[in-house]
Amino acid sequence: MRRLSILLAALTLSLTTSVVFAAPRRAAEWPSVDKQLRQARVEPGSPLEALILDNQDFKMLRAEETNDKIPVPLWLRVYWRKGHPESHYSAADPTGGYPLVLKEVHEWMLTHQDLRPSSADEPKAPFLEADALQPITAASTVGTNVRISGAQTVPRSESDIRINYFNPLQVVAASNNIGGSGQQAQYFSSDGGATWGQSFLPLVITDSFHSDPAVDWTSDGTAWSMTIGIRSQTFHVRAYKSTNGGQTWTFDNTVSGSQRNTDKELMWADHSVTSPFKDFIYVCWHNGAPAFVNRRSGLAGSWLANPVQVSGTESTGTAIGCDVKTNSAGDAFVFWPATGNSRIVMAKSTNGGSTWGTPKVIATTFDSFDIGVPSFASRRPLIYVSGGAYKTATLNNVYATWVDQTGVTGCNSPANEPGTNTASACKTRVWFSRSLDGGTTWSAPAMINNQASNNDQFNQWMGVDETTGRLAVIYYDTVNDATRKKTDVWYQTSSDDGATWSAATKVTTAMTDETVAGANSRGQYGDYNSLSIFAGKIFPAWTDRRSGGHEEIWTAPITEP
Repeated sequence: MRRLSILLAALTLSLTTSVVFAAPRRAAEWPSVDKQLRQARVEPGSPLEALILDNQDFKMLRAEETNDKIPVPLWLRVYWRKGHPESHYSAADPTGGYPLVLKEVHEWMLTHQDLRPSSADEPKAPFLEADALQPITAASTVGTNVRISGAQTVPRSESDIRINYFNPLQVVAASNNIGGSGQQAQYFSSDGGATWGQSFLPLVITDSFHSDPAVDWTSDGTAWSMTIGIRSQTFHVRAYKSTNGGQTWTFDNTVSGSQRNTDKELMWADHSVTSPFKDFIYVCWHNGAPAFVNRRSGLAGSWLANPVQVSGTESTGTAIGCDVKTNSAGDAFVFWPATGNSRIVMAKSTNGGSTWGTPKVIATTFDSFDIGVPSFASRRPLIYVSGGAYKTATLNNVYATWVDQTGVTGCNSPANEPGTNTASACKTRVWFSRSLDGGTTWSAPAMINNQASNNDQFNQWMGVDETTGRLAVIYYDTVNDATRKKTDVWYQTSSDDGATWSAATKVTTAMTDETVAGANSRGQYGDYNSLSIFAGKIFPAWTDRRSGGHEEIWTAPITEP
């Protein structure tokens, strides 16, 4: 009995000690209002100040959001959650459940503290903006570097570009214009990219500004452009068109229907004269977590009344960073990454986008959603998929590229990313996979240019020449900078269906540094670049601040034999 009493006393002492000495759970340390206003450099008495003060209910957030990697201020997260209680805000999803375009919303609010759309920008007639440092020689395939945006007083980033396959002298491009009027900037050339004009998408009356540009052409000479129309807590995918080569634009339709949480749309037109769906326009995006596609059925057709969800249970987290392409038979392919289970996924349609097949998992990535690297540590490069397709009587190929860590020990998980550590042995590379049977099976992913040095590659984009099947890829690379902070744009091609790749060729004649004072610390390079290839001519488009001022949009015509 005495022994039992001793044991009970010891157990009581143990429990008491545990209660007394257990470390108390640390409360979340939310930033003070003064600190938030100082960081945002808010004008006293402005509507932005009122908005921030009205969204301090941080109990709506998870405690770990105080120090996560998502560059969206806490007050803006509260504001978004109030308008979207239906969304799933999970720590298991690297996006946190927040749309990436909230970064642009934040930038727009800081540059428009009255929270009102700015007056419209003035269109510009075609002008010549060339870098005289880049000579054109018989031995070079890279033409003159051209600043298609002209000199800018506000940052421009995230560009798309497309050659008109039915009149290759016409080229159209677009970029964000967040700090200006907010209207998406459109660039157009009618002389094969020698000179460029500039115009702007008009705002739908309910929108405050635009983000995430995409462009293409249909065979009747109509230029098309897509954007996210943003107003308060509502994001819609808007379609616009131009019948004069990009000089002026009119609103066409809201292709996302009633959805209110759309983000990161891209578009593609079926250009093939042998396709039963020639001139069909496809647009992909994500609405919250799932991926969606809508399509316009030909020159005299219309958009589907309801977008089609293409992602399913194979994708967890958010399907952010899509691409959509077609082949000569009219087969359509949509690609996206899944941030929750770190997958690269594809779905196929053989009926003009009316329905889509069961998604195929192309690969599993080492990192997820985005990766911090020294040259791009603030906004962070996305694991964005760029796809392509090519079909002949004997070939039925589909391709995918993305950016990821190298996969070696110490560089194969989100915890390994270098961030601002320039001495880190972990680095990012462009990865590639292909299917030789129309998307049914896929090759093991491989890096197309794995240099030995500790440099980083990011913001890759791929195109397929529909006349020859040649593949082309562009990307930023810090390989020429020992500090790992300055970038050039490089390109590589493949003439054997992606089995081998050419040596990398430098496109830019001057480097860009987005880590120095004066750079756009919120937007940096933006989330994507672009590339268009047709009949041996390649036009890339990228964000560049070689001028020493704000970020601008550049291109360079590249000719392949």
